Amino acid sequence: MAGSGLELVTPQGPAGVAVLRLHESTRKETLERFGLHEVPLGSVHLVRPSLDGEVLDEGLLVACPDGSLELHVHGSPALVEKLLVGGLSARLPHAKLSLEAAALARVPEAPCSAGARLLLDQGKGHLRRSLGEILAGADASQAKNLLDHWQLQRFWLKPVRVVLVGEVNAGKSTLFNLMIGEEHALISSEEGTTRDAVQGRGSLGPWPVEWIDTAGERDDAPLAVERAGQEQARIAAAGADLVLRLLPVDGVQSNPSRPVLGVTLPSVPEVVLRSRGEQAFARGPNPDAEAALDVLADPKGARAAVARCVLDSLGLPGDWTRTSGQAALYDKSQAKALAAFLGGDSSPLQALLDISD
Repeated sequence: MAGSGLELVTPQGPAGVAVLRLHESTRKETLERFGLHEVPLGSVHLVRPSLDGEVLDEGLLVACPDGSLELHVHGSPALVEKLLVGGLSARLPHAKLSLEAAALARVPEAPCSAGARLLLDQGKGHLRRSLGEILAGADASQAKNLLDHWQLQRFWLKPVRVVLVGEVNAGKSTLFNLMIGEEHALISSEEGTTRDAVQGRGSLGPWPVEWIDTAGERDDAPLAVERAGQEQARIAAAGADLVLRLLPVDGVQSNPSRPVLGVTLPSVPEVVLRSRGEQAFARGPNPDAEAALDVLADPKGARAAVARCVLDSLGLPGDWTRTSGQAALYDKSQAKALAAFLGGDSSPLQALLDISD
């Protein structure tokens, strides 16, 4: 991607591994952007690049003998695109851009039209005017209103991340394909078919959603590649907004809320869906409490049920909109500045307003 702090040096398209080289001129900024650090010349380090608090992947940071630095990751086109876009953000000195310029710089990254319109409005100065009024009038109610809306609007700028976990053959891939609207994940009755975290984009009402299908959970995975896929499931679940656990109706698992592949994620909400293999699932811990929904025979009903489950769990309304021309936050730093203002410290808010084009 032109202008990004990263350059893809392997061929474009799906692959087992993608290699991205860091540009020397923005190397420090790019590493910081992904939560990484310099490594000694000629060394190789296992790393987990993250973006805005979300772990993107587990890969290798390679300090080549010629002095160049490479990031080796899984060759998923969606992952590579996210890294390249994140590298572009690293080249843009957001801390030194005005509120208007920073908003407009993020428009190409918006995952939905509502997010793009929100950013375009702030590019016209609506957020600056609102923050100025808050400072001038010490208006706590206006500040709280912006923060309350941020809890919803942030999902127009960074999609809701839903990770599907559960035992092998619990129906995760069937449900994943249903929710993204295409046959993206391979479905088979053979155990261990899904061996990596498969990503796909969909939407629930006004909210863009990134769905992630993960390797099935079992303690005796015979192949190293399957065990690696289970590790990817742990990483994906740790960065989720919501974990959906599919639990087979006829399974013998005594604890339906077992940790994700043995790891407890206290900060990530989890919802259990009862499933019947590749075809059906029903909400609730008791499969007899309500009729199972057949994904194949009634995909519309199944999709609606899962949509309600996800939106209700995250407190997202199914038909929420905003009025064009309104001020809105679009970055965590702005939310932190307003929180500091409400706590009696107005300096971070003033710092945002002091930056001009």
